[in-house]
Amino acid sequence: MTDALADEVQQIQAMLTRERLAVDLCDGKRTAFLTHVGAASRLVPGPWIAHRQQIMALALANLSPSQRASLARAVVVEWGREFGVGRLVLEAVASGLPLGGSSLSMRPRTPGGEGRPHVLYTWALGPRASPHRCDWLLLRAQPGWACDNPGRQIGVRGLETLAQLGGSVLLLVPSAVAARQVADVVGRTLALDAHPRFAPYLDDLDAEAALLLWPQDAIGAASLDRREFSTAVLIAAPEAVRGEAMRWAGQRPGVELVDAACPGRMNRKALARYWIDCGGPKVLLRGDPEWAAEGRAWLESIGATVSAHSEATQLGLF
Repeated sequence: MTDALADEVQQIQAMLTRERLAVDLCDGKRTAFLTHVGAASRLVPGPWIAHRQQIMALALANLSPSQRASLARAVVVEWGREFGVGRLVLEAVASGLPLGGSSLSMRPRTPGGEGRPHVLYTWALGPRASPHRCDWLLLRAQPGWACDNPGRQIGVRGLETLAQLGGSVLLLVPSAVAARQVADVVGRTLALDAHPRFAPYLDDLDAEAALLLWPQDAIGAASLDRREFSTAVLIAAPEAVRGEAMRWAGQRPGVELVDAACPGRMNRKALARYWIDCGGPKVLLRGDPEWAAEGRAWLESIGATVSAHSEATQLGLF
């Protein structure tokens, strides 16, 4: 990495860690911009900002009284309208994902109005994400575009066949957004049940359904032990989650593990077009180390300048 590139990365790090704004990180002190439902690991009460649709989605969740008070005081923003926090000029940008998902345009406020570096922070992107010209595109490696051999897209026909072969099918998803995207694909045709965490964001759930949507981080829940499954579908699961799922399945004879991609996410062709429409910015890549390694090689092959940070070194940066 050149000195100029390293200096810009340090400026981005300062924007994300030393300013009054935190992105998808609720510490109860700094103002938290929430990009997607479930992107923040904990909703610590405090000053929150989110898109109007996300505020409405969060209002359906099972929040504590203090969390609900923070939601009532949250600043509601719209896509395409600038606002400010501290020394940053910000703008929410549609990510193309459901439940009010947003990317965040960030640039320092300067006397001349030309804040640099101009950063677009993304959590995940759908095919209809709005491009936004920037100097740096902050990407979280996702298997649908980062991996050389991504899993097959989940579909109605395959799940229907699995259900007909006998037993229930467990759909292990990483977030409420992914649960909604899976439901949008299969829920119109096949009956679904879901973990209580996802239930507020889904319609027409059926407790007797053969398909069960479940969080990947709750695979060890006691309530899951009372159910029998013939197949567990790992949707966009990193290797650590896959290892835990294999141990879980090993204790349940007859359960088959299947990998699948999350529907409604960008593939390589879509991301390459999005990167060009954003002005061909430099890319700061974070996320699962294996996904990021393959993703970096591909991004560089299309001409992007990439700075990557492994999962182990990201806590101080993101």
